[in-house]
Amino acid sequence: MTSSSDDRPTPQVNGASPSAPAGVTAYLEDVVAVVVPAEHPAVAQALATGALQHRDGRPSLPEHTTPKDTFDLVRDFDAFDLSEVTDWANLPNTVTVESPLGSELLGQFRNAIDWDGEQTLLYDRYGEAFETPDALDSYLATHGRLYLVLAVSYLLSDPSK
Repeated sequence: MTSSSDDRPTPQVNGASPSAPAGVTAYLEDVVAVVVPAEHPAVAQALATGALQHRDGRPSLPEHTTPKDTFDLVRDFDAFDLSEVTDWANLPNTVTVESPLGSELLGQFRNAIDWDGEQTLLYDRYGEAFETPDALDSYLATHGRLYLVLAVSYLLSDPSK
């Protein structure tokens, strides 16, 4: 995840969002995650893809772009090494929440979120951002096997401006 105190410039990502139309530039916004109940990682990734297309706080879309242009799952992200622009390196595509790595990553997301403002880093299976730590804890307690699916989110330039 990027830090608001990070003085590195937001990188321009040429070609990381391959379906973006000509003239639209994608800029790396952040690393985001979706917590989804599923029995298999592939199912979790499919559910997360839908959630990210309809997520709270999704950036506005320039003409001729779709919600799919605003993110890439980490498994599909190959523009450059994430460690160049974030504090993250070697992120997994999808990990169970109860695993040591999943628990650590979820804790890092929880700590990075400004719970007093509108958070746009951590979502449920419907793309709704968790508004409070209690809402996240309730979701975690309510569902069985949960996966944390990681993605890179983009801001898109509007070529008409």
